[in-house]
This record gives sequence, C-alpha cells and structure tokens, in this order.
Amino acid sequence: MKERAFWHRACAGGLSVLSVIFGTARADEDAALRLRLSALLAMPVASDMVGAAQAKRLAWVERRNGVRNVMVSDAGGVPHQASAYTKDDGTPLWGLALAPDGGTLAYVEGGDPEALTDPAPNPDNAARRPKATVHVVRNGSRNIVAGEGYLPAFSSDGRQLAFARNGSLLIGNTGSSAHTVVTTAGTISALRWSPDGSWIALEINRGSHSVIGLWDMQRRLLRFVSPGLGIDRLPNFSRDGRQLAFVRAQEPPLLTRPEDGQFWSLHLYDLASGTDQTLWTPPRGQGSRFWGADDLGLEWTADGRILFPWEGSGWLRICAIDVHNAAPPHCLTPDGAEVSSYRLSTDGKSLFYTSNVGDTDHWRAWSQRLDGAATALTDKEEEATALTMAGGDIAVMATSATQTAHPVIFHDARRRPPSLPALPEGIRFTSPQSVHFRSEDGFNIHGQLFLPPAGMRGPHPALVFVHGGPHRQMLPSFNAMGYYSNAYLMNQTLASRGYLVLSVNYRSGTGYGLAFRNAERIGSTGSSEYRDVHAAALYLRARSDVSPGHIGIWGGSWGGYLAGLALARDSALFAAGADFHGVHDMTEPDHPGLSPEENRKAHETEWRSSPIADIAHWHSPVLLIHGDDDHDVEFEQSVLLAQMLSARGVTHEDHAFPGERHEFLRQQDWLTAYLWMSRFFDRYLGNAP
Repeated sequence: MKERAFWHRACAGGLSVLSVIFGTARADEDAALRLRLSALLAMPVASDMVGAAQAKRLAWVERRNGVRNVMVSDAGGVPHQASAYTKDDGTPLWGLALAPDGGTLAYVEGGDPEALTDPAPNPDNAARRPKATVHVVRNGSRNIVAGEGYLPAFSSDGRQLAFARNGSLLIGNTGSSAHTVVTTAGTISALRWSPDGSWIALEINRGSHSVIGLWDMQRRLLRFVSPGLGIDRLPNFSRDGRQLAFVRAQEPPLLTRPEDGQFWSLHLYDLASGTDQTLWTPPRGQGSRFWGADDLGLEWTADGRILFPWEGSGWLRICAIDVHNAAPPHCLTPDGAEVSSYRLSTDGKSLFYTSNVGDTDHWRAWSQRLDGAATALTDKEEEATALTMAGGDIAVMATSATQTAHPVIFHDARRRPPSLPALPEGIRFTSPQSVHFRSEDGFNIHGQLFLPPAGMRGPHPALVFVHGGPHRQMLPSFNAMGYYSNAYLMNQTLASRGYLVLSVNYRSGTGYGLAFRNAERIGSTGSSEYRDVHAAALYLRARSDVSPGHIGIWGGSWGGYLAGLALARDSALFAAGADFHGVHDMTEPDHPGLSPEENRKAHETEWRSSPIADIAHWHSPVLLIHGDDDHDVEFEQSVLLAQMLSARGVTHEDHAFPGERHEFLRQQDWLTAYLWMSRFFDRYLGNAP
C-alpha cells in the first residue's frame, strides 16, 4: 500500500517515478562518459621531435593531461622532463632545437607556429596576453629566457643561438639574451646556419613573394640571393658551405591548369661569386607545380647531389639531381607511393624516410643506401609518418590503434621506445576496418569503419566523420597530429556508445597521389569532394546494421564545411550534424588577373559551393562550436550560419569558446566540446530502433 501511495503521489504531482529513474541513469551515463573522455584526452601525445646532430639525444614536446612539457631522451633511454609546466592553459610549446652536441636545448613558449605575426593565443584568458618567447636549457640547468621570438637555431659549434621576431634576426651567445642584428621588411619564416657558422640564410615572406636573405656574420651585412617575383624557399647550404640550394615557386593563376605551365625551379647560388644558376626546371605536366609536406626540404648528399620532393610521376617522391652535370633527376623512393618525411644519414650516404609503400593506408619508416633497395624499420601494426636523426640513431614518431603518438628510437640496430603510451585501465578500443566504396563519378574512396561492440544489438545510428585540411589523411590508428588524435579517440568513444562511425578520406586529401589531391572542381570551384561524403552516407545506409533514418555527420574546419554542405543539400539523408569551426560562405573578393565576367562566374561557383547557398533545404538539427580567436576560419562564418538558421527556424545549438584558437589548445575545451556533441547526437540520433 505504501508503494502504491508513493506512485500515486508522484504521478499526481507531475513527477513520474520513471523520469526519476531515467534521470538518475542519464546522470550516471554522463558521468561515465566524462570519466572516459577525460582519461583518453589525458593520454600522453608527443610532437615536435628533434635530434642532436652529433649526439644520440632526442627531444620532443609531450602533452599529458592537457599540460605540455619538453622531454629529453638519450639513446632511447627513459626520458626526463626539461621544462616544468603544470597547467592546462593552452600555452603552446614548439620550435625545439638542440645544439649539435646535444648539451643545450631551445624551445618556444607561446605564439602560433602557423601564424607567426598574429597576436599570441590566450585561450586561458590571462590578464596579459602571452608572447612567443625563446627559452634555453643548458645541460639540464635552469631555464634561461633568450628573448621574444621564434625559430631558434644553433650555430654549428653550438656557441651561438639565432632566432627571429617578425622581420628581425636576433643572435646571442648560447645561454644569454640575444639582440637584434638586422630588421628587414616582411616576416622571417625559416633560418639556417652555414656549416662554418659564417652565414645565416633567411627565408623572408613579403606577402606577394618571398626572398632569401644571407646574413654575413663577419661583415654584419644582409644581402639577397638573386631576388625575383616568385616564392623563394627551403634554403640549404652545401656540405662545404660554398653553395646554397633553394626552390623558386609560383602559384598558378586562377582558372589555369598547373600542368600547362612551369611553376617552380631548383636554384643553386654560389656564395663567393654571387651568381645564381637555375639548376633544373620540371617539364610541363605532373609535378610542374611545387608541392611538399612540412617535413620535406632540400638535402645535400656526400657526393654532391641535391635531394628534393617531386610529383613528376603523380606521386610525391624524393628525387636527386647531380649539381655537376645536366642529367635529369633520378627518383630514389618507390613510385605509386608518397613520402611524408626524410633525412640523410650523418655521412650523407643513406636515406631514411616515411612512406605508404605497398599500402596507401599504412605508413612505415624505411632505410636504404642511396640508389639501393629499401628495408622497413617499423612494424605493420603501427603508423610512422615522421622521422629525424639523433647522432647515428634514427628516431620515428609512431602511433597504433591503441597508442597515441610516441617516439621510437633505433639505437645500435635495436628498437628502443623511450616510453609507451597505453589505453587507460578498463577502456577497450575496436580495431577500425579499412573499407573502400565508390563515389557517383567513379572515384575510389578509402575510409575507416568503427563498429560498436559485438554485444550491442543493431541496427545502429551511424555517423560520417570528415577531416579538415583538406590536405589530410585519416588512418586506422591514432593520428600524429593532436587535433586528429582527439578525433580518433572520439570516434572510438562514439562506437563504444552504439554508433557506427565511418571516417572518410575524400578527394583533395593526401596519401593517394596528385590526381586525387588536385581533383577537378574541389572546394570553392565546385565542391566535388562532397560527392565522396554523400557516397559514404549511402554506403552506411545500405548496411543492414545501420538504421537508415539515423545517419549523422561531424567534422571540423574543412570537415565542418563538408558537414554544412551535407545538412544543407541532403537533410533527408543526414538527420543531424556537428560543425566545428567550419566555412559556410566560400565567396571571395575579386581575383586579380580575371576579367569582370570571369570574376562574376567565379563568384557564382563559389556561392554554389557554399553551405548557405542551399539553406532553404536545410532542415536537420546542427551543433555549432567555434573559438572566437580563430585565425584560420573567421568566427563570423559560424555567426552568419547561426543567423541564417534562426531566420528559417532550423533547430541548432551553438557554443563559443572565448579566446580559443582554431585548434582548441586547452584539453578542458576539447572535453567540453565532445560532451556537447555526444549529448547532441544522443538527442537527435540515439533513438534508433
């Protein structure tokens, strides 16, 4: 009788006991989700790996539980911490450099490596905005501030440190403050010492063009290396310091096919005579536009050859040209595969590189004598996309399906990982399945499928995940980039909660060759890559384990743009979406070199390629998240979309992070954003039968 009376009173008072039970269950589920995501986001993630030239010492940045610190390991031994930061305040650490003997370390605290001249990020909203500052640590002693700036580089004897601040070059004795020796127009975006320490080559960005400057240490003079109208970059001295190799590139005009012109050349500058020689210009066709990843520069071999990246076969490979004769270049790495990083051995006779040879969705580290056969260094179970040298040791940045980015050192022919990350206790991941499907116009599209645990009955709600960039490639493992490392663990979490997730590598991404990356009518010229996203949703809808009316989409940056296109064009297919800092209006100002009529047509195409062009067809609910100090995608892009959705009565939830950048810098902000997204999808997709 008492139980019946309780039920009666509860119902009469408008409170259902079931709602109390379900509410408690929901609170418990939210708490469990928070604990899981907090533990996963707290895993250590390594980045910015560098090695000493003459010592087997390696340094890298480790983000653990949101706190970034610099770690150092000798010969693959247990690492020690070279900095002492304790707060998840989003302050970047980057620009690491080691003196040749490994005894001195330099790094940059604060600033933005992708926007050198912009105000430094302040995601913690400190009373005073931080500035990019160069720190020096000598033999593990106290931290010394060398000055405000970035791009630290040690001289060949380790006695001097140079770095840049906007258009200024600063130099000082190692371990003391530096002073400005010269200031020039533009922004110094790279610098390199000559082998004997008498010169510093500067890559100077002046907006419409870039020039190479040479600072003469003895005469204290700056001279320019045959300046022209192109983008001069990647300067590197020969081993004897007498010559300087660099690339001169141009951007093809809009509406021009890159393969119809010749848009870059390899140059050789003689320091004694001051003469510049065009060493080689690629022929028209594939590779006539310069392309190189962040870790692909120019290298000099011991026998006087210059190594450089080239897509002459349609694949990004490392090729060599002899400076002593006019023979065409010879490519060293295999065809049908791409290279993401490479280094030469200390003696300049062996090549080490990371490549997806044999499987475009699997990257391994390789070793070979120049012009010889290659031997794999890393295992099939891991992904290796970057490497460096530490004395005679080879260091590789590796990930796996269950391990975040971590360095692996090959010391005395033995594999030695300084530390191995592991999933938090009690958390299990599924191994993503590599899948292929075709878009409506015939492109072969690769993706990774995250399945719910076997015990969960279907059919399941499903999600398409679209990466940003767009020059990126997702893999069936943690990603070496922190942004996509987070996305991978989130896809795993969504799968653990009953969602079936398909991460799609759409055209315009990397890893699959030039024709795939530079496919026709991508982005603002026609958004052809959306066909691959649409095909991914159709692939999911055709599966028997997917509830066809409960398919959603999520992504950030270019992925946010594609999520917006999906919801605007195909709300009947995509029932809900999450759009992180996406682009929603692709229209641009008039393009120089185009006639008024050509500009009108270009703007029309840009508009038709924009999510807001199809706002009238947008009916599905969407979650919008953006940091309001974003220097990559204007915050106003999300403000505009929210206004237009409100005007049409479209359900949307929006959130802003005051002070956050494009890539959220604080772990607590990623946690908050992912919790918002989980609850949003549970609300609009989680009721699959």
